[in-house]
Amino acid sequence: MLELEDNIRKELDDHLPAALSILNRTGELETFLKMLGMEDLLQSKPLYQVYKTGKIIVIGRSDVKAEVLLSIAKSLGLSKDRFELYLDYEDGKTFDFEKTYWKPQYALIMVGPMPHSGTGKGDSGSIIAKIESTEGYPPVVRLGTNGLKITKTDFRNKLKEMIDTKKIA
Repeated sequence: MLELEDNIRKELDDHLPAALSILNRTGELETFLKMLGMEDLLQSKPLYQVYKTGKIIVIGRSDVKAEVLLSIAKSLGLSKDRFELYLDYEDGKTFDFEKTYWKPQYALIMVGPMPHSGTGKGDSGSIIAKIESTEGYPPVVRLGTNGLKITKTDFRNKLKEMIDTKKIA
């Protein structure tokens, strides 16, 4: 066993970068590092970061008019040009969320009532669940307290929370 260990050590410098690359691509790097007791070397925060000054998508059925939502955003110091509003219930079914995938210019997706099924939901229970659980999408904020609902108060409070926690600027 000692001879094998010595041989591995001699070859390690040449082969380690390629081996780490393969482990990373196959999703096994974390397991490998845990086996070595080196899991603390992994980054604790996600690799994907959005631009804090990027676009904010608001999607879902809303009785609150677009102009009112934009004036609330403006009162919090956010430009109306940063917002893409899709305030019809069916927009959630037809909106192509893939356009936000690995696009850091989209800072946030705020969701209200919308159909569970939608373009690109795959095996997930809903499109919201898919984008919440898949790295590469912007952060998702669910609007409403008891179920999804877009209200002026909750919209203001959630935007303010995102500003205060420095998720958006």
